[in-house]
Amino acid sequence: MIRKLLTIGLPFLSPFIVYLIWWWTTRRRALAEAEGRKVAPWEDMPWIWLISAGAALAATALIVTAVLSGGDPFAEYQTPRFEDGKIVPGRVGQ
Repeated sequence: MIRKLLTIGLPFLSPFIVYLIWWWTTRRRALAEAEGRKVAPWEDMPWIWLISAGAALAATALIVTAVLSGGDPFAEYQTPRFEDGKIVPGRVGQ
């Protein structure tokens, strides 16, 4: 069930979530400007938000991949080798 949620549900819902966050921040900024309040300087720089969001998504993807891979994280990789005239493919584990 979690696999379907992560592979189907999350990619489907992510654009809506991003749009909702964008809409909320722009509305909040417009209300602040209408009330005459000064907007914080960091809100004028979208690069900080973009870099932070990209780093968070990359970290999340790495963690989810490590947790959901299903393999033993401490297993050793055995390289492909040549035995009895045949190539034995590489594998993880014993």
